[in-house]
Amino acid sequence: MDATENRPKRQRAWGMLVFIASLLFSTLGLTWGIFALASQLPPEPWKTPIGVMARILPSLQALQGTEGRKDTKRIAMLGDSTVDYYPRGEKIPDRLQQALERSAPAGPSIKVTNLAFLALGPTAYYFLADRIVASRPDLIVWEVSLTHASERWRRSLPRPELAGWMAPDRIPKTLTMPIEDIGLTADALLLYEWIVRSGRWEQWQALLINLSRVGRVRGLFEEWLSAYTERRPEKRFAVVAALNYVQNLREIGNPDRHNRRGEIEHFGSVLGGIEATHPTLRFIAETVRFFSDAGIPVLVYLNPVNIEHLEKLGVIENETFQLSLDAYRNAAVDNGAFFVDFHALFPDHYFDDLAGHFRHDQEVEAQTELAQSLAKFISKRHLLDDAPLGRGRRD
Repeated sequence: MDATENRPKRQRAWGMLVFIASLLFSTLGLTWGIFALASQLPPEPWKTPIGVMARILPSLQALQGTEGRKDTKRIAMLGDSTVDYYPRGEKIPDRLQQALERSAPAGPSIKVTNLAFLALGPTAYYFLADRIVASRPDLIVWEVSLTHASERWRRSLPRPELAGWMAPDRIPKTLTMPIEDIGLTADALLLYEWIVRSGRWEQWQALLINLSRVGRVRGLFEEWLSAYTERRPEKRFAVVAALNYVQNLREIGNPDRHNRRGEIEHFGSVLGGIEATHPTLRFIAETVRFFSDAGIPVLVYLNPVNIEHLEKLGVIENETFQLSLDAYRNAAVDNGAFFVDFHALFPDHYFDDLAGHFRHDQEVEAQTELAQSLAKFISKRHLLDDAPLGRGRRD
């Protein structure tokens, strides 16, 4: 076979290489274009949960920066958005600091550091416990809620990525915890640990943000395309379906309250009574024990819920509901914490929305009243003294 006969084969090979190269560059160009377009859009924050540490880490560093000061009592406050929801300077940690300073003006200064954030529940603080202990606060005040044990919370708001900030020596113990309840597997836990330990969590966060933007571009493209097809009902289907679902859980004539079905979904099995083996309570118990073993006093309080509205809807049976209240109390007290039950502290009109945030307006400033109640308990039990009274007692 001479060179003339091989020429067509070489030409076909080169043609195939050119085609593959063109396809590759076109794909890269299209990908670059999509990311360039997506970069102009805001991310979808609920798809970037690892970003919570951009808020928490500076607060932890600020808390650590005051360690060793004899003239200051330092409190770390943990919780979800019912702690952090309010305007700057008017959040529950702000009001707690002000109330404590008024109750003991001649004593050491008080510094309450806000470590609360949107949807930070028991599993999140279990993962962050060793970092909180390393800051050595004089007191930890931790808000837990009955809703933290609901199936909806554990399905939608667990933040398993925060496992990456846990100390590696806690991994064996954590693998015996009910991490599957929040969708965390052993391989995912190790991946998150590697991301954080290798210093790549900011790159990981950037990737999640860009992917969420790409998802938004796809949604916009599908919406545009639906105008040229017969599938108009599919336009923004997921958003419309989600809005319709939420609307069906609202009370007719009162969109700021759940109807009976909505409250049953919001609280889940708590309404029927839960026991110490419940995954949420196990995470609370282990976290409290971790704090207590480190010698740091812990005050756990059960967050106010709209008990008046729940009773009106008839979703509470006192005997079974009390089982849940006792289980929360035991998870804290049996592991060395102080506990105070505020679940029935406020009437219906003190609540602002479906999520259970409190009103803060000219008529009602519920977060201030809650902070004052906390300050009274702290002062009564001398929790900021070197030897607090009645540790682990039931109140």
